[in-house]
Amino acid sequence: MNNKVNFCRKITFLLLTIVTAAFMISCDASLFRDDLPDANSQVDNFLPTADFSYTPGERDFNTIRFTNLATESINFLWDFGGGDTSTDEDPVYTFSAGEGVYPVTLTASDANGASAVITIDVEVVDRFVPLSPEILNGDMQDSSNNWRISFSNGWSEFGFESSSDGSWLLYDGTDNGAKTKGAKWNKSRSAAEWANPNTRHAYQSIVVTPNWEYTLEFEYAIKDDIATDPIGGRRFVAEILDGHFTDGVDAFNQSMAGGALVTHVGTEVKGKTTFTQVKVDFTSNDSGLVAIWLWAVTPVDLYVDNVKVYPKR
Repeated sequence: MNNKVNFCRKITFLLLTIVTAAFMISCDASLFRDDLPDANSQVDNFLPTADFSYTPGERDFNTIRFTNLATESINFLWDFGGGDTSTDEDPVYTFSAGEGVYPVTLTASDANGASAVITIDVEVVDRFVPLSPEILNGDMQDSSNNWRISFSNGWSEFGFESSSDGSWLLYDGTDNGAKTKGAKWNKSRSAAEWANPNTRHAYQSIVVTPNWEYTLEFEYAIKDDIATDPIGGRRFVAEILDGHFTDGVDAFNQSMAGGALVTHVGTEVKGKTTFTQVKVDFTSNDSGLVAIWLWAVTPVDLYVDNVKVYPKR
């Protein structure tokens, strides 16, 4: 009888041992399963990359503008050293210690926590950067807005009319594939010296770096239709005046007296679809206060577009 009892106890103990071991294996397996990807999950094949460029400010050489070039990232951490950091995408930072080489680190990460890190030595040098003026409505898309000046003699402040026959190029120089809007002069808007006593000029004052080399750039096209030409032929005139003006009469008088810093006369007559690009250099004055002055003498339609002024390259 005792042998039977002992035998049953051994069987029961063995069964409990087997059940316990199975349970422990099951628990261990469940721990491993938590580390496995869910059903239908995908591998993140597009990991972040980190990169950036930098340029000094126009007025303060030690104020650096950073341009983020990271990809596949939504979070950014910049480390400028000395405990200074930023989470802006394109931060601006001033190195108060002045000239020198400073290691700057960018950490770019995505929503999954993947990240990339890059450190670039930023060179801070006391190198002067000339002003690059913003030409308002330089692409002539917004009619004559930002190109007007009042005349005390009653002349019209509307120097040109808007046209759909502008340049094929966008303001950044890329081909639009079709014409853009532009400015248009015609016989009724030509200068007072020839066609119309109500002369039409376009004016815009800008600020540049004093005594610096600059470039005035624009495009123009003149219709090749048959018409009676004025003395001197059909032409578009672009000038940089010396100073800022509140009365268009004063600007006109400086232009007529030959007091402009530079004058370019465009006489290419190639038809309304063929634009001539002009780049003319000039030296700014002592004050840095100058103005763009545009006018035309033409019996037919004349088109102007993409007016720019920038430091000579």
